[in-house]
Amino acid sequence: MKQPKNIVYYIYLIFAVLAFSPTLMLAQSNSIIDKIWTGVGGKNKWESTKYLMFTVSGNSKYPSISGSRKFLLDKQTGNVRFEGTLNNENVVALLNVQNQKLNHVFDENGAEVSLQEYKEVLPDLIGQYNIDLKVLSLPISIMASNISSQSSNKIINAEKLQKLDFSNFLGNSGSFYVSEESGLVKRLDLDNKSYLVNGYKDVGNGLILPTTFKGSGDSITYQKVASFTEMEPEKFKEF
Repeated sequence: MKQPKNIVYYIYLIFAVLAFSPTLMLAQSNSIIDKIWTGVGGKNKWESTKYLMFTVSGNSKYPSISGSRKFLLDKQTGNVRFEGTLNNENVVALLNVQNQKLNHVFDENGAEVSLQEYKEVLPDLIGQYNIDLKVLSLPISIMASNISSQSSNKIINAEKLQKLDFSNFLGNSGSFYVSEESGLVKRLDLDNKSYLVNGYKDVGNGLILPTTFKGSGDSITYQKVASFTEMEPEKFKEF
C-alpha cells in the first residue's frame, strides 16, 4: 500500500515544481531588471530627464548620413535637433520624430534651405536617430526587447555576468550580459557580432549611460553625452 502513496506523492511534487517554476523565473527576471535600473542610477533618473544631447560616430546605417552626428532630443514633445552631414552637406535639421515632420533645415552658415531637398532623406534621419538613441540608452531600451526569463552565468574578464537572451532589439535577437555586482550591461551579442560595452558616465542628474561599444571589426563611440531638465526652446526652432 505504501508504493501507490509514494507514486502519488512524487506526482504531486512534479506538479508543484512545474507550477512554481514560472513564478521563480519571473522573480529572477524582475530581479535582473531591478539591477539594471540600479546600474543606470534608478528609473526616476531616466524619467526625470527631459532633454538628451549626444554626439556619436560609427554605426552609420544610411549612405545619406556620413561622419559624426549630434542630436538633441526633447523626450516629451519628440522635437529633435540634428547637426551633421546630410547628402554630403553640413546642415542643422529641426524635426519631430513623433509626427515624422521636417520643420527646418539650415546650411552651415545659418541660411535656411528648401525642405524639398531633404524630405526624401527624412526616413533615414529618423531611422539613424532611433538606432543611435537605443544604443546609447542600451540598459533601458534592452528591457523592452522581450527578454527571456531564463539566464545563465558567465565569467568574462574575471567578472561574473548574467547572460540573458532577447528576441527584439533593433529588430534582431541576441544576448546581453549584466554584471551581478553593478547591474551594468557589459556585453552585447547582436547580428553575429559581439560588442564590449563600457565608458559608463554620469551624463547629468545621476543618469549613468554607456559611451563605448567595441566590436572586433567596428566600434560605436559617443564622444559627448549630456542630459538636462531644462533647455532653450529656440534650439528646436532656430539655427
